Amino acid sequence: MKNAPDLTGKTALVTGGTRGLGLGLARALGRQGAKLVLVGRDPDTGAKAVAALAAEGIDAQAVAADVSDGAGLRDAVAPLGAIDLLVCVAGVGVPRRPVWEATPEDYRACFDINVLGVMNAMAAVMPSMVERGEGRVVAIGGTYGHKGNAGFAIYSASKWALRGLVKSAALDAAPYGVRVNLISPGGVEGERLSRMFRESAQRNGEPEDAPLKRFLATTVLGRLVTEEDVAAALFHLVGPAGNMITGQDIVVDAGTVI
Repeated sequence: MKNAPDLTGKTALVTGGTRGLGLGLARALGRQGAKLVLVGRDPDTGAKAVAALAAEGIDAQAVAADVSDGAGLRDAVAPLGAIDLLVCVAGVGVPRRPVWEATPEDYRACFDINVLGVMNAMAAVMPSMVERGEGRVVAIGGTYGHKGNAGFAIYSASKWALRGLVKSAALDAAPYGVRVNLISPGGVEGERLSRMFRESAQRNGEPEDAPLKRFLATTVLGRLVTEEDVAAALFHLVGPAGNMITGQDIVVDAGTVI
């Protein structure tokens, strides 16, 4: 990728890195020379991800851990040595329903991963960064952290909370040379979004391409975001161009929020 930084000699830990966008971003970092640590809950999924990356000549290992379990995550990360780049991608959604039907279980399931999970990853990795006086942390949020969304109050609240967590963590870490930022993608092209569109079409009894057309109409650029688009923003933040960037939320959404 044009203007991608050389990450040779760097170790990048990616939560949610064994599939989907997390694996895509991990692959992008690995192609630039980073040694990868992929964190995911399922060992088999992790092993398949490592094998796929190895086929491309990318150095990676998988660690089975649940980001909502802070002690377990710290124990899993401790033997790995210094982590130069922390990329927090692990996240979950909740069933679509109006806020008055949302449950405490919805809240806990969502916040335990989307907010507490990021905090736990920071707690596991950042002390070493602070001690060394360098490091980059990038969390992946979303456009639901910039606007209200009918039926997704809990999910939106978790993404708003993540913005506050990242900005505050950036203030904590700045005196020690550690930069902390957020990337908020719009709809990212891939199986997850395709499945959501298919389910929406089936639920509403409409043509299969109708949900996609509706979504694209909400974007200024009229297209979905790709993994490569998100990776470009990530490269900007973890490479030399990001030396003076911290506490920021980079929105990569084809103009959805505006």
